[in-house]
Amino acid sequence: MSLLTEIAADSNKIGIGNTPLFRLGNSGIYSKLEYLNRFHSIKDRAAFFMLDYAMKTGRLKKGMTIIEGSSGNTGIALAGISNLLGFHSEIVVPESAPYETVRTLKEYGADVIITPGNSTENSINYAIEKARGNPDKYYRPGQHENEMNSNAHYYGTGPEIAREIPDPDHLVIGIGTGGTITGLSRFFKDHGNTTVTGIIPEEGSHITGLRNPFKSDYRSIIEKYSNYIDEIITVSQDDAYRGVREIQEKYNLFCRPFIGC
Repeated sequence: MSLLTEIAADSNKIGIGNTPLFRLGNSGIYSKLEYLNRFHSIKDRAAFFMLDYAMKTGRLKKGMTIIEGSSGNTGIALAGISNLLGFHSEIVVPESAPYETVRTLKEYGADVIITPGNSTENSINYAIEKARGNPDKYYRPGQHENEMNSNAHYYGTGPEIAREIPDPDHLVIGIGTGGTITGLSRFFKDHGNTTVTGIIPEEGSHITGLRNPFKSDYRSIIEKYSNYIDEIITVSQDDAYRGVREIQEKYNLFCRPFIGC
């Protein structure tokens, strides 16, 4: 068993992964119900991979504090998993972060640091500088450039889907950091001919959890593996929320834009 396969198995032991596929009526479309992960989003996978890999390779040591800039699910996942593994965490969020996010972070034991404005990039910059100033105290996972963000889906999510649908025709995946889409697209293109479509918000739309990484200073994962993505389309904020409401009402699924379905 490789180290990354071992980490995927370890994540299952604490309630991360092995989420069900749900068929949407007779459409032939399936949704992976990621809100059933332990801390309720797909970001649990990446957070666990980043922390467990850092522990197993000696980068994250006992007594260190985990710090990360995040406006949503990755921060929540890191806070919950850090607490579970016996580490303290500091999550840096923009002042525009939803109240529910801040409350959840605190419930999971994180210290929440708020940076001005609605840009997560300000929060990331703050975390980078703080970690750089005290490298013996802080471990910063760096989700936007950490290969484990993508590998969580190559070694975890991808094989799970393939056990039920070995060669899907098409994958449609929202883009935030790019970890989910690059991990899954690599896996399925290495094992078949799946077409991959990425979803980003249209200009001026704010959809929590999605962003246009190509306009960000932090885009190394998506740039490295962009050749695995066949097309990228935009969605408006109104259409995104309308679609979520339709799925909630029609299929009684616990879907919200900041949870993932």
